[in-house]
Amino acid sequence: PGKLKDTLLDWEDDLPQKDWTRAETECSKADLVVCLGTSLRIEPAAGLCEYPELWPIPKEKKALGYAIVNLQETPYDEDAELVVRAKVDDVMKGLMERLGYEYNWDAIVIDD
Repeated sequence: PGKLKDTLLDWEDDLPQKDWTRAETECSKADLVVCLGTSLRIEPAAGLCEYPELWPIPKEKKALGYAIVNLQETPYDEDAELVVRAKVDDVMKGLMERLGYEYNWDAIVIDD
């Protein structure tokens, strides 16, 4: 399984360059970017959700775009493949259970 890490980006904080470069790379390779619990109003980070659609994709691979899980509307809702108006914790708990993970987040979360 991949690593899960909680990160908070404040309005006045720049994303560290190392993290930004990795985010661009991973989002550009993704079939689907899932935006969890964000207003998608802090740029340039908000624009990462559109990366699967902006980067060249091999013909045999179709990028799905992005999905949003957030209680409020965002500026990116209209073009999202899926918008879920729910609490992120509820959605992720259900998803993780369906993927076979037990509800023991301490066993899954790994800090670098």
